[in-house]
Amino acid sequence: QPKTHWKKLTNPNYIGAYDLQPNQELKITIESVSQEMVKNQDGKDESCVVAKIKGTKKPMILNKTNMKIITKVLDTPFIEEWAGKSIIIYSAKIRAFGESVEALRVKNQKAQ
Repeated sequence: QPKTHWKKLTNPNYIGAYDLQPNQELKITIESVSQEMVKNQDGKDESCVVAKIKGTKKPMILNKTNMKIITKVLDTPFIEEWAGKSIIIYSAKIRAFGESVEALRVKNQKAQ
């Protein structure tokens, strides 16, 4: 039976590491990328780069690490050229804010 990660209840509007099962990789197709105002965990507005994903209502907030990998995988730094292209995302444990946390990452390989 599927279980609900508590973070799904605190930030249900954006896809996160908590949306994937352990060791799950997910191929997604980028619909568009733009800069948007997003409420952060403190409830304050923050300017973020957001990728709309084809076939889902939940967009993905892109951090610099993931944008650098997308640039490499898609062989272009221009966000307009990312539209219609597929990438693979997965959940990874990373060191951030002095602790080990789950983060959404883009796989450093072309999607088949």
